[in-house]
Amino acid sequence: MRKGYFSLVLHAHLPYIRHQEAHRLEERWMYEAISETYIPLLWEIDRLERPLGWTISISPPVIEMLADSLIQERYVEHLDDTLRLIDQELDRDLVAEERDALLFYKERYRDLKNTFEHWDRDLNHAFRHYKEAGYLELMTCTATHGFSPHMLSEQAARSEIQTGLNCFERHYGFRPTGLWMPECAYTPGLDKIMYEEGIRYTFVDEHSILNADPAPEHGIGAPVYSPHGVALFPRDQIISGRIWSSVIGYPGHPNYREFYRDLAYDREWDQIAEFMHPEGLRYDTGLKLHRVTGESDQKAFYVRDWAWKQTDEHAADFAEALAEHLDQHSGQDFPPFLVTAPFDAELFGHWWFEGPDFLGKAMERLEDVGVESISPTMFLERHFGDIETVHVAMGTWGRKGYADVWINERNDWMIRHLHQLEKRLAGVMARNRHQDGLTVKAKRQLIREYLLAVSSDWPFILDGQTTAQYAANRFREHIKRFEETERLLDAGELTTDWLETRYAEYPFLADTDIEPDVYLTTHDYYVAVQRETSWNDAAILLVAKDYQDSNRPIAEFAKRLAGAGENVYVITENETAYRFEDGVHIYGVRMTGLPLVQTYNQLAGLNLAVLRQAQALHKIVEFRLVHNFTMETASAAQSFAEINQLPLVSNVYNLESERSPASSGGLVVAIKRLEGEALRHSQLIYLEREEARQGIENDYHVAQKPLEFQVNLEKPYEQLAIQKKNG
Repeated sequence: MRKGYFSLVLHAHLPYIRHQEAHRLEERWMYEAISETYIPLLWEIDRLERPLGWTISISPPVIEMLADSLIQERYVEHLDDTLRLIDQELDRDLVAEERDALLFYKERYRDLKNTFEHWDRDLNHAFRHYKEAGYLELMTCTATHGFSPHMLSEQAARSEIQTGLNCFERHYGFRPTGLWMPECAYTPGLDKIMYEEGIRYTFVDEHSILNADPAPEHGIGAPVYSPHGVALFPRDQIISGRIWSSVIGYPGHPNYREFYRDLAYDREWDQIAEFMHPEGLRYDTGLKLHRVTGESDQKAFYVRDWAWKQTDEHAADFAEALAEHLDQHSGQDFPPFLVTAPFDAELFGHWWFEGPDFLGKAMERLEDVGVESISPTMFLERHFGDIETVHVAMGTWGRKGYADVWINERNDWMIRHLHQLEKRLAGVMARNRHQDGLTVKAKRQLIREYLLAVSSDWPFILDGQTTAQYAANRFREHIKRFEETERLLDAGELTTDWLETRYAEYPFLADTDIEPDVYLTTHDYYVAVQRETSWNDAAILLVAKDYQDSNRPIAEFAKRLAGAGENVYVITENETAYRFEDGVHIYGVRMTGLPLVQTYNQLAGLNLAVLRQAQALHKIVEFRLVHNFTMETASAAQSFAEINQLPLVSNVYNLESERSPASSGGLVVAIKRLEGEALRHSQLIYLEREEARQGIENDYHVAQKPLEFQVNLEKPYEQLAIQKKNG
């Protein structure tokens, strides 16, 4: 056996294109995928009849459509119609090469139908059978192939991931540990959600790994761990390019079937009218009788035997190239060099008709040259201890390596609608916590509409300008359906019959796949499910940059207040949005948007985030005072107190004059101004260090006499009560 591994990953995906009405052109995409990719792949898996090391990802839309009885019935009708068309063509006066091509198709379509019926018309059963036989690994992707880096909230990204996994588990009986992220799109933070949902590996493009920090020792020759422990397997573009490249790739060989030449466009209308769309539209029949031939429009007829023999040559060439590639990296140890080759499954069969034949033969040739084919799951079992942890930036396998395909002048209008839907979903879930069956069903339908709208296929199609009108119409349709459902829910006018009728139009996902509470933040869930109404009254708001600062008494003071029966809320800079700890409500904020290099801008961003959180809390909590503990948050505390006419208390540990004694630049002056404003507007000032007293009295001319702060003060706000009464 050669040193090193090869891992083939195929991702089967189409948008959800199931329609209640017949003769939808887009539904034929599914028929083509079944006929040209899914069943031919199953034929090869069955022929080889042994563990292959392949991993096949099947997206929830494909899973659901494969299991849909209406699509199954229509697919059989499609096969029967195609066989009738072939028989009609064979009755014509044809040249020998054309007749041979049609006879090949006749046998093939009979085999397609036999295989489809063998698996009771549900190919999920077939893939599950070969998984359970140990021939391949299976996994899935997010619910509707949404482009996760463009999602506004963690809740939306989690819903896509969790719902997709739920759908897969319902059909396949297990929850996968691998997840295909749509478009191989990764962005920091997604790994946290994936890990929490049980995902241990995914795939990225090679530039994501090459640009990682720190640079991985093995480059793209091994996966890396993300900060949250998800293994990221990089695509090897050198090897993938031998198949995928339009310049040097195998599919363009003259003997292979020509994708763009179909019988529908080689016949007069009256010869094929009964097999075309009732409205008089031509569409591909799937009977492509010509081969690539060359670059000109003149195409010779397809000769199946020639194409079959050509796959032998290409399989051998691929195996030799891969073996040489591994030999060049044979010096790599712990782990040995791994070539990961992820592809869209539909490349094999649909775009490259002979692709499944090639894959089967390539597996045999790899065995001949001693290359081991391995799944990511098996690789991690062997080498989990040999993988580095690095930080990986946002990246995709799309054009230019980032998000250019999914946000540009042709499709950027979509994002604002999706972000609005995310916000409205969060609001709907928080407002409608009563768990009666009708409300829960409505919330699931709202999520279903959002998921169908967020599919990355719609901006992808608009970018390529292929079936752009359909993509735009589908997107707008689901936005409208969301709005209609939300309006009726808020008005209390929904009925079960209405929701069931709406679901029947796009019967995607079972209700049990969708968990509405995913869209609640930790705080929303806490407020809705566990919150006591008494916590809303006479509360104290503590503000600090670092609540857990070991040099400061902030956390201990807050706990003592809570222990004395006070309602205590804290806003601090933290990644965790909300937690309830020792009787204290702790809200974490973080700056969003572009990284801010300048200190003053960082302070402004922090104070803005604190003020926004405080104002949001004030909608449900009645505060009686604001107590600020750090000068970095003084501006937000002062503004919130002034806006809501609340007393302001300030703790002083040190001043800017102490922190920057030798500086007198504009930044120092600005910070001093903010400090002074906050202290002069404070009704009560506590000193944690006596050394700061002189600066307060001399530099800021504060009228209030600072008091000594002690963490065990019995009545820390008694002075405020006296001032309020006397005032």
